[in-house]
Amino acid sequence: MDHYGSFDRARNACLVLTTAAMFSVASHSPVAAQAPDVAGALSGGWKLNMEQSVNPNGPDGSGAAARGGRSGGFAPPGQGPAPGGDLGREELVRFNAHLRMFRTAPPLLGIQTTPKDVRLVYDPDPAKGLTYKYTTDNKKLTQPTDAGPVDIKVKWNGKVLRREIETSESLKVVEDYTVSADGKQLTVTVKTSNIMVRMPDVEIKRVYDRVQ
Repeated sequence: MDHYGSFDRARNACLVLTTAAMFSVASHSPVAAQAPDVAGALSGGWKLNMEQSVNPNGPDGSGAAARGGRSGGFAPPGQGPAPGGDLGREELVRFNAHLRMFRTAPPLLGIQTTPKDVRLVYDPDPAKGLTYKYTTDNKKLTQPTDAGPVDIKVKWNGKVLRREIETSESLKVVEDYTVSADGKQLTVTVKTSNIMVRMPDVEIKRVYDRVQ
């Protein structure tokens, strides 16, 4: 299944998403005291609010609203910091490809959550293969992408849904999904790190408005 390699196609497509069509929440028996309410608040259709977001596509991405963060690229082979050594040329190409994937903010996002699983929807057409389902048990799932396989774990971290991704080049991505108290906005923070490539410490915050 082509996962993050399809992000650019999803971003550029002209999508019309409705809560009724895409984001109905299936009924499941609760397994945690707080999870049903949290899952219900997170479930729905969301549209990216560029004005309130900070660097939604990374420090040099389209529409970035840089606020004090350093711009900068990545260390070429032979100049990475210890420990961990350096990435080779081919490894660095895969690393940058994965980084672009995970730093691409979906303009429209559908989420369907239960205490046990989460479904992320980037396009309502199932033929496009842009719907991804994970269990929230923090167990590793290996999933293919155009740039190579990635390991993904998803869990509830209190009221926050956390998705952790790691590539074979030791790129680590942590996404936290948090809904506002009034349920009208979703904030997704993205943190990226790698022990073998110098990366700028830049805030990435995507703010989404609920689709009515």
